[in-house]
Amino acid sequence: MLRKLGQSYQFAIPREIVNRMNLHVNDYLDIRIAENKIIIEPQVMVPRDQAYFYTPEWQKEEKEAENDIKEGRVTKTKNLKELLKKLDQ
Repeated sequence: MLRKLGQSYQFAIPREIVNRMNLHVNDYLDIRIAENKIIIEPQVMVPRDQAYFYTPEWQKEEKEAENDIKEGRVTKTKNLKELLKKLDQ
């Protein structure tokens, strides 16, 4: 799809691409050069105080926890005192 670069170095993204990529006004796009090509990639911005959740380490531990729950490797307790007692065992 051919597009003309405007006076302010801007161009319009074709509606077909907008729809296919589910883009919306005010979405963020990462723009970079790779092998003499312009790469435009949608990005999701995460609030700084929640960024830890998206680290590879945290996501790995989340997957491990999900697997433990699926496999029934969980302990149910009624209160904190009971939980601490089970942890000591």
